[in-house]
Amino acid sequence: MSSSGDIDKARFAPSYVLEAFSKCGVRLASKTPVKTASLILDEYEKTILKMREELEDHEVPHPEIDIRMVWQKLLRQLNEAALIEKPTMDDVSRLAIYFETLSNPVYPMPDMHEVVHSIYKRGMPMGIISNAQFYTPIIMNFFLTGLISDFEDVEYFDRYLSIYSYKEKRGKPDIALYKKAAGRCFKHHQVSPEQILYVGNDMLKDIYPAKSMGMTTALFAGDCRSLRLREQLPELKKVKPDYLINRLDQILEIIQ
Repeated sequence: MSSSGDIDKARFAPSYVLEAFSKCGVRLASKTPVKTASLILDEYEKTILKMREELEDHEVPHPEIDIRMVWQKLLRQLNEAALIEKPTMDDVSRLAIYFETLSNPVYPMPDMHEVVHSIYKRGMPMGIISNAQFYTPIIMNFFLTGLISDFEDVEYFDRYLSIYSYKEKRGKPDIALYKKAAGRCFKHHQVSPEQILYVGNDMLKDIYPAKSMGMTTALFAGDCRSLRLREQLPELKKVKPDYLINRLDQILEIIQ
């Protein structure tokens, strides 16, 4: 699944703000809605930057925020300016989801469903390390089951091995996320790092930290939209994935 929850990858436009507000039933009382939406976008990006800077002050190298807190602050400001009625937390969550799906559309890769089912049936534990937001499990569950729910756990994946950046307040490539996942793998399944196959699409945020932890790595290069080679980075000059795949079903060949 391409870049779900990674707010750095989104592409923003005032029309997305207006459509998201409309879908949520939040009326924007402005005579110049497009201009107001542009101002909302500016404040949205400034708020994200400020919240991350506050986390950096606490020595978090790759800080991550909960996007609901951003929208909650923005909606409160709009309410104080008499541009919208007093919002509820449901408004905040729904607005965040609609804006995400409009500005950063995601889709499942071919064979995802079949590969996940096959690994699950083999009794192999699966986990997730993701630059994610609260809606990432919602989207994943929809792709895997066809159902829409607000469960925080992704079907077929071990909840103890699922590490989400918005919960940890730190994002990839922070090695702390990988240490936590590796520790839980050993604690709950007696699986050591070299026995873990880590699949990712980003050389810096996925392959580099996973290899630093001693994990076996596979770079997924089957989606040009999400593939990040970052060949210009000096720290990646000597970093090579153990496997290079362009189809998800190749994972099944690796774990035979």
